Amino acid sequence: MVYTLDDDDVILSAVRVPKLQQLPAFADLLTTYMERTGIGDTELARRIPVSRPTLIRWKEGVTTRPRYREDVVRCAELLLLTPEERDEFLLAAGFSPDTPPIPEETSAIATIPEAASPETPVSTEIVAVPPAPTAPSEEPPDLPRASFLRRWGLRLGLLAASLLIVVLVAVFVTFVVLDRTVYPVASPGEALIVLAPFVNYTAGQQGFNVPGRLKEEIDREVHAAGISGVSTVEWPKRIHEESEAEAAGSLADAMLVIWGEYDSGRVIARFTVPDSRSEQHDQQVVDIASTPSELPATINIGLTEEVRYVALLTLGQLHLEQGEYDLAKAALIRALTKPPADPSALANLRFNLGLAYRGGRKADFDIAIWLFSQVLSTDPDSVEAYNSRGLTYLDRGERGDVELALADLERALDIEPDRAATYLNLAVAYIERGGRDDLKRAITDLDKALDLNPDYASAYVNRSAAYIARGEPDDLDRAFDDISMALEIQPDLASAHVGLGNAYLNRSLPGDLELALGEFSSAIDLDAAYARAYFNRGLVHSELENLGSSVSDLRRAQGLKPTDVTFNNTLCWQMAVTGDPENALRFCNIAAAQDSSGRTLDSRGFTHALLGEYDKAVADFERFLVWTETSSKESCAAYFHPSRSEWIEELRAAQNPFDDQRLIDMRIRPIPFGEAPC
Repeated sequence: MVYTLDDDDVILSAVRVPKLQQLPAFADLLTTYMERTGIGDTELARRIPVSRPTLIRWKEGVTTRPRYREDVVRCAELLLLTPEERDEFLLAAGFSPDTPPIPEETSAIATIPEAASPETPVSTEIVAVPPAPTAPSEEPPDLPRASFLRRWGLRLGLLAASLLIVVLVAVFVTFVVLDRTVYPVASPGEALIVLAPFVNYTAGQQGFNVPGRLKEEIDREVHAAGISGVSTVEWPKRIHEESEAEAAGSLADAMLVIWGEYDSGRVIARFTVPDSRSEQHDQQVVDIASTPSELPATINIGLTEEVRYVALLTLGQLHLEQGEYDLAKAALIRALTKPPADPSALANLRFNLGLAYRGGRKADFDIAIWLFSQVLSTDPDSVEAYNSRGLTYLDRGERGDVELALADLERALDIEPDRAATYLNLAVAYIERGGRDDLKRAITDLDKALDLNPDYASAYVNRSAAYIARGEPDDLDRAFDDISMALEIQPDLASAHVGLGNAYLNRSLPGDLELALGEFSSAIDLDAAYARAYFNRGLVHSELENLGSSVSDLRRAQGLKPTDVTFNNTLCWQMAVTGDPENALRFCNIAAAQDSSGRTLDSRGFTHALLGEYDKAVADFERFLVWTETSSKESCAAYFHPSRSEWIEELRAAQNPFDDQRLIDMRIRPIPFGEAPC
């Protein structure tokens, strides 16, 4: 990575960097050292401690790099490695060594000479090269050395290292060893926007304080949007290229770096989101002025008008990552008031606004779908937009939405066949449709997702759900195995705990209700805004006849997703059962307004009957029975017709069909996958 040095910085000579040796694979080293020590898989896994399957994946190279450095350090201790072997072991696992080598004189900094000979390869990166690795041996071997341009007196040992380690060392050398400049760093919980001085190519003419004007405008917009926890700072040095912007953003732990250049006829502003913040965010560029006479006015007026949306867009993305959907909307709507002229930039803004409308208490799926459709009108090959629109169709849940979701997700897969997340989303849609062939296809798609990403915890969770829904012999055992793998890979994954709770509910052994209750509570502890965990826990409380706790959890679920049809419909029924039909009716009406099919009218008819509004109850029950005739399951009408027809007859005779004991028996009950009548 090249970082331009100011005049007062130390500039060392160009050096040739020999080709690095290949670092042994972590799996090979682990196997070699275990054989040498004689320790077995089970014993080593127990003493690290990790699970035995995790250790096996390390040895077989399925997991090429362990997740935690301390596990590798502990493993090295148990395998009695020498310091040199331990450092090589850490490097192979993708971590920094304990004792990085120190060159005898100074680290070599590679810069580009004015005229480099084509026969002499010259590094274009700042490189501190460590010594080359050695094979394990009883005695630590001498480290090989290489001479570089003796007229400068530089000697530097070589150690094979991955490119990632080299780059990290290079950044360290650039910003820490050679540079005495004080750089701003984000405080804990702070969203930092870095503005670097723009490079001036006006041949000595008047310079302009571009970052100062940008800072003023961005601060004003952030304040107007009501967004807190955001700071803008000016970077002490100019930035000339993307790699320098990445380095600055990483050093400052910034969420956005704004940099650029200007001359007598143009201003170009560039925006970089560090890799640590976003994996899908490309550099954005705004080209402003076109003639010399426009330059001063452009810098003072036009530039801030064009680029402030980028800062607000990035703030919106940060809020999305934190689940703060209303704050994300505030930032993104402010950006949309003066949208960017570039069609791709506008599409990016609409995409993020679609994500904001899809989530949170005030979700509006229709607006989100419209926004994703606008993105696709600009970029018809956007895999992200097809995935997001498909999932939003599933969230909305109207008649025909599952088919629309499947079409979008299949299209995303056609465009990019090797994306694991698309296979997972497609499987979710097939599980939602729920036919036997659909479940088979869902499992196949999740198998493909795991082939592409063996550590994809969410894929294991969803395959577990597909196994449970399919219900073939041994499928429940397969489901438990998948959930165990998901929790091993990601113990703090809330959906895995919900999946385990669902598996217990379907197993239905003595004590499984309590185990399920505990797993749903664990999911809530990990994610206090997990509506499905509250909903499922409410069903278990109802089964255990803890009706007060059941209503409380169902209320929490509905509060987190106020427009969800299932949550409103279930809460309405349970509140009516527990003696509060007056307040229950509001949730019945919300469900009925969201779903015109008639399936929610059973709960509202039941509530009207308890309120003594018999004519309204009969009307709702009759419309509900019409809906059961349209269900794809033949069992639906057969299950509901006898009881509802009897209720209708009694209500027409002005009789209340429900006594207290019957109400207790009519409480909401969890239904195992595959056993729902409709």
